[in-house]
Amino acid sequence: TQTSTIEPSVVAADSGPLSAIWNEKTKPPFYLAVWYIGNIYYNIYNKKACIALGKNAAGASNLHWALSAMQLFVGVLFVIPMWLTGIRDKPNMTADNWKELSPVGLWASLAHAFSVLALGAGAVSFGQIVKSAEPVFAAATNALLLKDIDHPMVYLALIPIIGGVGLASLKELSFTWTALIAASLANQSAAFKNVVSKGVMKKPWAKGLGAQNTYAVVNILALIATLPFVAFFDAKDFVPVYDAVVAAGKANDVAKYSLLSGLAFYIYNEASFLCLSRLSPVTHSVANTLKRVVIIIASCLVFRTPMSLLGGIGSGIAVTGTLLYSLAKKKYAK
Repeated sequence: TQTSTIEPSVVAADSGPLSAIWNEKTKPPFYLAVWYIGNIYYNIYNKKACIALGKNAAGASNLHWALSAMQLFVGVLFVIPMWLTGIRDKPNMTADNWKELSPVGLWASLAHAFSVLALGAGAVSFGQIVKSAEPVFAAATNALLLKDIDHPMVYLALIPIIGGVGLASLKELSFTWTALIAASLANQSAAFKNVVSKGVMKKPWAKGLGAQNTYAVVNILALIATLPFVAFFDAKDFVPVYDAVVAAGKANDVAKYSLLSGLAFYIYNEASFLCLSRLSPVTHSVANTLKRVVIIIASCLVFRTPMSLLGGIGSGIAVTGTLLYSLAKKKYAK
């Protein structure tokens, strides 16, 4: 019968006293709300941490690799106690399994670090506009490396993304080259992460991890991959930046916003994974598109970021293009 295919854990979860308010129907909107709110607060706290750290001669925030590592480390501190206390099952992985996932962690670390650099070098709204072009990088990377050629209508949907980002960059009042290049590198790193994860995430042991542990493991590997970059790029600047931060009276702000941004980053990403595991790809794509709009609006209000009319039109076209791409990708899926 149909009921015989339902897992006992699911039945137990939906048959207790809390089942009326916590079940498979109420979980998706809750995870969606956490994803949105966490993402908004991450962008705000991350920008405030970058502001507190100050900028270097190149116009980028100081110690952005170290800030990226700290945010990932907060995520590790969030999940490790859960594994040790049994609140959450530990991932059942061998040393070879960790090794197989390490490339995913590397590209995840670079995607995150370049995002931190982009959002620190320019306005959060502008960084999000450029990051909306991620599907362009994903489509090109899949075609070149995986020979994964999409339907022409899918590629047609990329045109408004490219045009919108170009239009916004041309007339955006908060435009900086560092933010544009860093956000583009973040997009490319995310595309490479998707490529290297395609094969490994299909394996039975990887599927058995579940959404929460999958993200936790990738987060740990991303932290490990970030540390060499911290040592190479940021270690020499620790003392002068620390002295400058203390002299400016920003030490407490750096500590507070680094921790809060790390916590928000981990929580919203885990919520996103949980959403993806429960929503259809199209619904998830629509939610992801609307999320970016909300972040752009929220960041403009919080940081009083000016945006030209043409910049606003360009960002709207780009974000709409990402939605059209997602819908076309689904409709013409092979």
